[in-house]
Amino acid sequence: MSLSDRLLRSINSKPYSGKSELSDRDGLSVRISDAGTITWQYRFRFRSSPGRLTLGRYPDVKLAEARK
Repeated sequence: MSLSDRLLRSINSKPYSGKSELSDRDGLSVRISDAGTITWQYRFRFRSSPGRLTLGRYPDVKLAEARK
């Protein structure tokens, strides 16, 4: 399932009790805290080891920017 700006706006800064991680595409995902803080993350593999890079927080980093 692709993420949408509408979904992210509905979660942002509100108490949240759903899945703690939602995937978008191509390794991009968001982590969501119980308080509704949304953090962009990119998952990758380097030399057969998994890695994760934090890109920033929503809404400082918009959906289109994170996908780029």
